[in-house]
Amino acid sequence: MNHSPRYCLFLAACLLLLACGFIKTDIEHAPWQDLGCDSTQQVSDLSIYDLAQPFYESDTLLEQNIVPRAVFVAIAAHDGTIKATGVTPLPEQHPQLITTPVGVNSLNSTWIEQEFLGGLATAPRYLYTRWEQLLLNDRNDFLAKRDTIKSLMAQKHKSIRVISDLRSIANQRKYLKRKRTAAPVSMHNFGLAADFAIMRGRRISNNLASYRPLDTLTAQFGLTWGGNFVGFMDVGHIQYFKNGAELIRKYPVLRYEFEPYRPHYLSTMQKAVANGKLQKSEDTAELLTTMNELRKNQACPCHNPHVAIPKATIQRIQEKLQAASYQQSSDLLLVGDLASQTISLVSAKSTISYQLGKWR
Repeated sequence: MNHSPRYCLFLAACLLLLACGFIKTDIEHAPWQDLGCDSTQQVSDLSIYDLAQPFYESDTLLEQNIVPRAVFVAIAAHDGTIKATGVTPLPEQHPQLITTPVGVNSLNSTWIEQEFLGGLATAPRYLYTRWEQLLLNDRNDFLAKRDTIKSLMAQKHKSIRVISDLRSIANQRKYLKRKRTAAPVSMHNFGLAADFAIMRGRRISNNLASYRPLDTLTAQFGLTWGGNFVGFMDVGHIQYFKNGAELIRKYPVLRYEFEPYRPHYLSTMQKAVANGKLQKSEDTAELLTTMNELRKNQACPCHNPHVAIPKATIQRIQEKLQAASYQQSSDLLLVGDLASQTISLVSAKSTISYQLGKWR
């Protein structure tokens, strides 16, 4: 059967609209999307991560502009039993555990959970300092491989040098603002990346061909070359893990450092969708998907403006913790109350409570 050119154009337009409809549906259900907190789900237990993470690097905490002397955390069970612990944050050092006073059940905490609490009060120059116990072996392995690759590259380019290794969070934010990086958290921050530069006199060579051997060398040593990045080529860059998703799959606790930037990652994906450049944001999509998988069915704070603050429970906890030198005027207190299904941040300036739910 023969159709007119006008009919063919109409059919093509219909098929295009249909295809776009399918694409939209796929995007709406993409695994990287934030499905939010389900407040209809009851939470039966809480971890220190559950209480600390919602406030870490959050505007809620930063806007208070306080430097707490200590950070305490307490969890009240359904039957009213209270367990508590606390840390004294120390600049550029690991937080110091506060002895739980007599009459208060101790909330056992690992060094990692103590870092979660300390992170609410102070930040090291380098994230690696906070997570050195976790990443030391990987960093040593990376440095050995980095130096071997540098030696092999120097056989042809004697002027090659390492121009960047550990990077502070302050510099990472500066580079992000200047669009010199697309990542708010980098492998550099964890001591697992380095940048090489081949010098031409006093200037850094940007000749791709000179850096091309890094492709083969990084593959040989199980590293990743920045020249293979999609959407943000970085030819002098090498790193230990393929991307952030691979890092937090090996060390799930490190999602603590990525979660505050979830809005940034979601914005990146939304812009990629709008501009038809999803393929250039594959690493971001994989990171968000992995973060979603790790938090699924875990406790979450639902931003319900009408949640009731569990004042009686908070007051009872404060009275018990005074024996541990707790001072409302100078300390932070995190409270998880399973009876009222709330978590609260108590400071000298305010008490902020969120209703509990579970991540979808």
